[in-house]
Amino acid sequence: MDSANVSKDTNIFARVWKGLKSEWMKIIFPSSEQILKDSVTVLVCSVIIGLLIFVLDSIIGSGFGFLFNR
Repeated sequence: MDSANVSKDTNIFARVWKGLKSEWMKIIFPSSEQILKDSVTVLVCSVIIGLLIFVLDSIIGSGFGFLFNR
């Protein structure tokens, strides 16, 4: 290999690494309090939606049972 190709490959790697590093520095990680708040919100919403699905399924199931057992 000649030195032009080696330096060109090194420059590409250096530019990519520099770009990755600059993008990594832009990331804002959430605080522990924010993670806890978001986790509780997801759990509460999941329970509410699960209960809603259970109630609707029970109502629809008993409705079909009433219609077809006649």
